[in-house]
Amino acid sequence: MKPETKLGIFTVIGLFVLGFSLYFLGGFSITRTYDVNIKFQDVSGLPVKAAVKLSGVEVGKVKAIKIENGQVIVVAAINEGVPLYKDTHFSVVMTGIIGSKYLKAEQGSAASGLITNGEYVNGTDELPMDVMITQTMSSVKELVDSVNKQGEFGRNLNDALADVRRLSANLNQMVSTMRPYLTNSVQNLDQISEQLKGVVAKADNVMTSLDNGDGVIGSLIKDPQMKQDVKDSVTDLKQTMTEVKTFVGKMSRFRIYWDYDFFYMPQAQVASSDLALEIFPSSGFTFYRAGMANIGNEDDKLDSKDYLERNKLDLRFGLYNRWARVSAGLIRGAGGVAMELRPFYEHEFFNRFTFTGELSDWGRDRVINHRQFNKPNLTYGVDFRFNRYFSMGAWMRDALETNEFAVKANLSFNDQDISSFFGLATMAR
Repeated sequence: MKPETKLGIFTVIGLFVLGFSLYFLGGFSITRTYDVNIKFQDVSGLPVKAAVKLSGVEVGKVKAIKIENGQVIVVAAINEGVPLYKDTHFSVVMTGIIGSKYLKAEQGSAASGLITNGEYVNGTDELPMDVMITQTMSSVKELVDSVNKQGEFGRNLNDALADVRRLSANLNQMVSTMRPYLTNSVQNLDQISEQLKGVVAKADNVMTSLDNGDGVIGSLIKDPQMKQDVKDSVTDLKQTMTEVKTFVGKMSRFRIYWDYDFFYMPQAQVASSDLALEIFPSSGFTFYRAGMANIGNEDDKLDSKDYLERNKLDLRFGLYNRWARVSAGLIRGAGGVAMELRPFYEHEFFNRFTFTGELSDWGRDRVINHRQFNKPNLTYGVDFRFNRYFSMGAWMRDALETNEFAVKANLSFNDQDISSFFGLATMAR
C-alpha cells in the first residue's frame, strides 16, 4: 500500500473520530452541576441548551425537555455552588420581541429550603408572545369596531366631543364678544403706563428745580420750611405713581386659566372629569393649581372595574419654562410630583405634543372596591394640542396596579375677569 493511501485512510478515520466526539461530547462540561425538574404547561419553544439566568447572570443550561403526565418538564442543569430555594420563581422569557428564549430564575427565600438534585418544582406559565400579540390586536379591533359601529365607547366619545364642540362654540362666542373690551382694556393700560412715566419724569424735574432754586417755583419758594414741604409732597407723589405703575404692570401680566380634563377608559367603561384653576403670577416662572379630581357622586354604585376614588383635592405648586413644568403637592388627593415635557418646543408642529407623568400616593395600602392596592399611583400619557383651547391624548392610569388605557380630552382657556381680580388682590400685599 502506497504511503499516500495510508495517509488518506488515517486522515478519514481521524476526521470520523473527531466528528463522533463532537457529536456525542458536544454537551460535555467539566463544570459540576445538579438537576432541577421544573413543571410547565407550555414552554413556548424554549430550546435545549438554552441559558438559565439568575438576576441576569447565567448559572446553568437547559439539559432536557420532556413530557410527564401531561406536563412539560424542563430539566435544568444548575452549576454547583449556586443555591436555589424551593420558592424560586421560574419562567420562560425572551431577550426581545424577536430575541432568543431562556429560562429565568428569580431567587426565593432561604426559609423555604434549598432545592436538591433531581427535585421537582413548579414553574410560572407566561403568555406566549404570539398569544399576547393576538390578544392585543383583538382588543384594538374591538376598540375600532366599537367606534365604527357606535358602541359604548363610540357613543361616550361622540357625546364628549359633542359637548366639546358646544363648549368650544360658546367659548368662541364669548371671546368674540369680549375681544373689543379686552382690547380697549389693554390699550388703556398701555396709555396709563405711558402717562405714569410722564408724571414721574415731571416729578423728577420739579425735584431738581427745587434743589437748584431754578424756575418759577424755585424763585417763589424762598422759605426753607415751605420748600421742604413741597419737596416732601412731590416725593410722596412720585412714590405713589411708582406703586401704581407697578400695580398696573402686575395686573397686565397676571394670568388665570380654567383647565378641564375628561378621561374615558374603554376597557372598564368608566369616565371621569378633573376641573382646576391654574394661576400664573406676574413673576414669570411659578404657577399654582387648585381643583378637584375624579369629580362624581360618592354615593353612586361602583362598577366591578371602577377603582377611582371620587372628589379628590388637587393642589400643586410648580415651576415652568418654555419646555417643561414641574409641580408637587396634593395630586388626586395624595402627596406626589408631576412633570410635563415639551422637548420639541422649537418645532412648528411637534411643539404641540406634551408628555406628562404623575407619581403620587407612595404609601398606598388600602382596599378600593374590593381590590387591594399597595403600590404608588403612576399615571403617564401624551397629549396633542389642536389649538389654544383644545387637546386630546392617550394615557395609562395607575400603571403599577390596574394599568388602564384612557382617552383624554382637555379644554383650557384664560379667564380675564378672575385674572383682574387676582391682580387687584396683589395690591393688598
